[in-house]
Amino acid sequence: MLSDSETPASGPPSRDGSGKALRPLGRCAVLAAGLGLAFAFTAAAQDIPPEDFERSLYAAGLSQPVALAVAPDGRLFITEKAGTIRIVEDGVLRPEPFAVLTVHTDSENGLLGIAIDPNFARNGYVYAFASVSPVEQRIFRFTDARGIGVDQTVIRDKPPTTGTIHSGGGLGFGADGKLYFSIGDNGIASNAQDLGTLSGKLCRINPDGSTPEDNPFRTPTGTPRAIYALGLRNPFRFCFAPDGRAFVLDVGSDGGARREEINVVYAGDNCGWPLYEGYSVLGSIAGYREPVFAYHEQGQAVTGAVYYTGRQFPAQMIGNLLHLEFVLNRLYRLELNGDRVTRHSLLLELDGGPVDLVQDLDGSLLYSEFHTGRIVRIRYVGPLPPAPEPPSDEPAGAPAVSGINAAAPCGLGALPAMLLVTGALSARRRPGG
Repeated sequence: MLSDSETPASGPPSRDGSGKALRPLGRCAVLAAGLGLAFAFTAAAQDIPPEDFERSLYAAGLSQPVALAVAPDGRLFITEKAGTIRIVEDGVLRPEPFAVLTVHTDSENGLLGIAIDPNFARNGYVYAFASVSPVEQRIFRFTDARGIGVDQTVIRDKPPTTGTIHSGGGLGFGADGKLYFSIGDNGIASNAQDLGTLSGKLCRINPDGSTPEDNPFRTPTGTPRAIYALGLRNPFRFCFAPDGRAFVLDVGSDGGARREEINVVYAGDNCGWPLYEGYSVLGSIAGYREPVFAYHEQGQAVTGAVYYTGRQFPAQMIGNLLHLEFVLNRLYRLELNGDRVTRHSLLLELDGGPVDLVQDLDGSLLYSEFHTGRIVRIRYVGPLPPAPEPPSDEPAGAPAVSGINAAAPCGLGALPAMLLVTGALSARRRPGG
């Protein structure tokens, strides 16, 4: 069983297969339903009970695991903050590293991101994002040779860092086959609005490191910039929906104004930092975009996320965004109707400082625990969905009486009474401070 007593008090790049089942946790609150057009009340579907999910140890023995990526053959690639890429195969951590990089590890720096090429089965390419000095980050490409990374190539040099905070580190392929990476504002808020730097941006490049001609911004001489969207504080993680939408998770500031943001980002968007954080009237002005969801009381550091497309979880979770909250050790469920959030709710309590989250090939989830060095699997083990309703005996044309499963207002998540911020927890540093 995973225990909180094993969790050290230090944080990840910080903010400023045993099959043993883990303990089930308390039931989430049941949200009320709305009224139908006929004013007939029906209860909204209950939250899926946490005891319907099983958490089990998938792999252990890692040192500060940060980023995860699943290869088409099922192997899990993992970055350790200090510069090593490891592979877990069928729940077993391979003793030999895939690759070792010399990295700068102060504060929020290190080996921060990893991505698998969409054509991995053909080319074996694995990409990594790393802080290599107090002033520079790089994106590397390796070729997989039976579990060993060969042909190390720098495809993009000089992504900026100040060697301390807000270095970003997200890395992943979009549905368009382009490679995206994220960089924070490097602790200088004005960077996020400055097109002359990649700091505070979501960036988009070709897999060979070159800049696509159709990127939304250009230099004064007319060449394309790598910038895809701007106005971000510390986009430590992002993920994609199959339709190409980018969900960018931007770690918030400090104090009462802090908001952890989930942004749906399109080409050329300005997410507003430092002009605003969270919701703002500026978000309705052309060129600016508000987050689809922002929270304050439900946590202090938004980290990894998955747009769920699998079949291992209940069908109603397909198309949900599942995201981690590092400080409070939680997994949240964001239900969506297009780009509109219909509900944000607590799905599971976790342990160990969850940093990154991926969907495995079977539809289960895997997440990394920064503090404990473990990878944990989440499976659905609850009852099967009910059988389809038999055909109605109502005569044709009979009026339907049904309710609307009303969405809770944005911001309704875990209740304040559930926020168990202990002294030890508050002492931990958050990613992206």
